Amino acid sequence: MKITKLIVDYDYSFILAAIICPVKEFRLAWYLNHCLGIDLSKSTDLEYNFVKQGKILISNFLFESEYTTFRLLKNKACESINTQKPFLVPELKEYDFFLQVVGEIDTIDTNDFFSKLKSTEVIQYVESINVENLKSKDNFIID
Repeated sequence: MKITKLIVDYDYSFILAAIICPVKEFRLAWYLNHCLGIDLSKSTDLEYNFVKQGKILISNFLFESEYTTFRLLKNKACESINTQKPFLVPELKEYDFFLQVVGEIDTIDTNDFFSKLKSTEVIQYVESINVENLKSKDNFIID
């Protein structure tokens, strides 16, 4: 019998900021709303079911404009079942949050964007992440 493989090529063209911040996610969302001029609000937690590693729930804040989507994700799971690694991105567990910007990113000045994030008083450190280099990059593909 002939076997056919489905090869899926995902689009990883988005901005991903990894953030170290000691405050709760709702407080960080408030600061990001003020510094970036957006309106992040709590959305349904994202559920990830891993084949051999169990299930995790990730806190999710979302802002959607006409052409761009901002998503604030907590790296550490708010709930985990049967998993040894309760992180969205286990290879970057030193980061507390990820801010993902999807859509018309060509219109965003990335230097200005990261300068605004760095100037936010509650953010201790922020770094631009190249998603292509991550093992768990598929965790950022969200419907």
